[in-house]
Amino acid sequence: MLNRNAPIQLADIILIATAICVACLFPKMATADETSGHSISTPTHHLEQPSRPIQQNENPIFRYAISGGVRGANKPIDKLLIYDNGNIVVTGDVGVPDRQAKLSPTELETFKDFLLKKNDFFSLNSADIEKRMNQNGATAITDGYSSIFSGNFDGKIHEVEIYSLWAATKSFPNFDEVKKCEAIEKRCKSIISAANLGDRGPKVLEAVNKEIKEKGLDIKPFKLSELRLASQLPAGRFQVSFSRVHPGNTDDPPKSMHAIYFVKQANAEPQISFYGLPIK
Repeated sequence: MLNRNAPIQLADIILIATAICVACLFPKMATADETSGHSISTPTHHLEQPSRPIQQNENPIFRYAISGGVRGANKPIDKLLIYDNGNIVVTGDVGVPDRQAKLSPTELETFKDFLLKKNDFFSLNSADIEKRMNQNGATAITDGYSSIFSGNFDGKIHEVEIYSLWAATKSFPNFDEVKKCEAIEKRCKSIISAANLGDRGPKVLEAVNKEIKEKGLDIKPFKLSELRLASQLPAGRFQVSFSRVHPGNTDDPPKSMHAIYFVKQANAEPQISFYGLPIK
């Protein structure tokens, strides 16, 4: 069940607009998930490197994979593998090598607690979730992908698959099992972003905050805790987005503000853009 499949093959390259959409959809990944009531702690922004390369015959204790676009058309492809010693593998897109990193013992235990206790992983049942969604109108999405979470903890194996999780979350805001799956996927994406960012966080943050100062923007410097997404793309492309909700006022209601750091190709100067800035 947890054996690794072929590297990820995604047709679409993640561009700046994608990062903005993701940030708008999930503006609080790095804080508490207020919509679901399930805690999503601040993501790790610098993971250690494994003391030795991860071997092909090692079996992960947790796997996050996807299958899609058209439902059932593609085999599941791994996105994140976590091993019992804290080692992780983030599978690269086409033209992007896999990244290996390591969770500290504390981070690994925190993840297990989050998965097994706070989100009752072993109680989540794919068939029951789908049956309940179908009884209530399903999601009406025909080209989404399925999110797959597989675990093997102390010999107890379990897998949960949910189709078009984003749409399901929006369609069934009071469906507790769907919200738990959403929380798990967000945590996985947070770990993936940390692996993609690697040790580049301070450099990226310095560049973003320098741009804020040079442009005279009336906003506070960003922090690593406001990281939204970090993506390693083909041909040396690299993208990091930060997100913050500013309080607003009567004329300018609260909304998400974003900073995007984008490197178009290897060794190119970064392009830094800001969106949703407060109205002066």
